[in-house]
Amino acid sequence: MPTRNEIYIIVRQTVINSITGFIRNRKNVAPKFQILDLIIPTERKIRSIVGGMETSLGTTLWEPLAKALARENGFEVINENLLCPSNMPAILENTVNLLIDGRNNRNPLYDAKYCHDRIREVSQNFLINPINDFKLPPNGFGVDVWLRKDDVNYFFDTKTVQANVGTYAKFLSQVLNWYAYFYSKYPTGRASARIVFPYNPYGEVNFWQRTIGRGWPLEPTNEGWVKDEFWDFCSGIDDTYSIIQEAFANISQTGDLEDIIQEIFYGREL
Repeated sequence: MPTRNEIYIIVRQTVINSITGFIRNRKNVAPKFQILDLIIPTERKIRSIVGGMETSLGTTLWEPLAKALARENGFEVINENLLCPSNMPAILENTVNLLIDGRNNRNPLYDAKYCHDRIREVSQNFLINPINDFKLPPNGFGVDVWLRKDDVNYFFDTKTVQANVGTYAKFLSQVLNWYAYFYSKYPTGRASARIVFPYNPYGEVNFWQRTIGRGWPLEPTNEGWVKDEFWDFCSGIDDTYSIIQEAFANISQTGDLEDIIQEIFYGREL
């Protein structure tokens, strides 16, 4: 288990690497013309860069940070894709669809535990008739972070904290399909999956009370983690997000990224 200071060092360096890497890759991208370039070219350019940076946070920052913290905490980081059957068996596909329908119809039986257990139960059929052909999952159904510890496989996907209408239904489908993918190949294995919201934009207000539709049909805690539910799990240390905030604030105070930020935003070096 890492110390708080070790976590701070990991976070700080990961943030610097993430932003530096994004900006360097962005330098050679020719911006597309927009009509606002004729009125507020600098502001429009900054908005475009910041928007791209926000969109890329999942893969450029949160994913490598989670892996680095988890590795220090004794997790095995699985750097491979969670594959799905090339031809999903009807019994498994029908089960997943039935579970999704049950949740959407607000049937109390179809909670997170039941859905997981039912998919694992159905997958025991593949002990006798194993599936031999697997492929990459469809777009949008990949796993960002795959960790393993004590023979349990953990699957995570980090998401924007400002969800849109319909996205939580897709998140539920992701989680249940991950279980289907995993147990179809490893019927006797153990898996636990979560959609991750890396911070809470609502401050001290409960995330699930404020997010659209209160996150339904995704089940809080058992299928979705917010802020320290995820970061404390990865690091093994309580209140890890406060260390992440501290590292961000320190980078701003020290100006470690000032030169490269000035160059990409304003086309000049300090």
